Amino acid sequence: MMRALRELAQNWPLLLKTLLIGTCGGYLFSLLQSPLPWMMGSLFACTVAALAGVRLYMPNDVRRVWMVVLGVMLGAAFAPDVLDRLASWGGVFAGMLAFTIAGAAFGAWFFRRVGRMDRRTAFFCAAPGGLGEMSLLGPALGADERAILLSHSTRILMVMFIVPPAYRLLTDYVPPVDLGGSRLADLSLHDWVVLTASAVVGGGAAKLLRIPAWQMVGPMLVSAAAHIGGLTESRPPTELLATAQVFIGCGAGARFVGVRPRELGRTVAVSAMYYALFLVAAFAVAGLVAALGGFDFRAVHLAYTPGGFAEMNLIALSLDIDVAFVATHHTGRLFVVVIGAALLARMLWPVARRRE
Repeated sequence: MMRALRELAQNWPLLLKTLLIGTCGGYLFSLLQSPLPWMMGSLFACTVAALAGVRLYMPNDVRRVWMVVLGVMLGAAFAPDVLDRLASWGGVFAGMLAFTIAGAAFGAWFFRRVGRMDRRTAFFCAAPGGLGEMSLLGPALGADERAILLSHSTRILMVMFIVPPAYRLLTDYVPPVDLGGSRLADLSLHDWVVLTASAVVGGGAAKLLRIPAWQMVGPMLVSAAAHIGGLTESRPPTELLATAQVFIGCGAGARFVGVRPRELGRTVAVSAMYYALFLVAAFAVAGLVAALGGFDFRAVHLAYTPGGFAEMNLIALSLDIDVAFVATHHTGRLFVVVIGAALLARMLWPVARRRE
């Protein structure tokens, strides 16, 4: 903790520069009426700056603080009737897991044969779980950390820059910039206490339990319980949500610091090919599942799309699609992929386990 604080104190000018670049990008995208303007704009601006050689800095601990805010926001979308609807989602949920596992299996083969990666690296590049979890677990078991990072960063960038604009063009829907958040001045002391407790208790408990993406999943679950139980109907303030989008977008873009365009080469190209196929397959399978089950195609599509946990749920918020449905499915996907990948990898490569 103290080491992180010292590092932050030494690099705060770089952090401010990163946030300035991201905020300018977010403001530009807001003028263009883009979905999720503050996240997409900051992501675009920081990615371009990083690839151009600009030094950026966004520590994971700072980014996690703002992901907690988004977790509380997602939990606020769980209305009391969600409990009655859960049972009807079982078939869609099972289909999502089967689709994800099949896609990951094909991806491991694709990265191995087309990308010419070693088996471990191909396995972790194809597993559509959390970027942070895969980039930590993979190298610990002998995989190439840079390839995993580039592959999953490509996945998230593709989803963010393809899905929201596609919905915007196809439906002519202009989403609210505030994502339906409350106004800062409208929150009562009671609302502040409930929302803050959701963030602190949920995040702390999820971290202790080592839950994947604890910084969002924990606050989301506690916030959902508070809203389903009627403790509050308020959502985090719009100002905090916009700020959270900037921090998360900057953090994603800053991952490309130190990566030169000519170094991207085969890894990014192969990742783009694979995840383009995955996106097309998700569109087709979601259409079939929605038609057979009578569900909203948009909600099923977002539930089946292999984006990041934070990014997919924010897209649902931005496009006014059933957030509880999307969040529930991506929470399940994250648990299954992260835990399943860890167990399967240790079974396949026990030698790497002994070397840890």
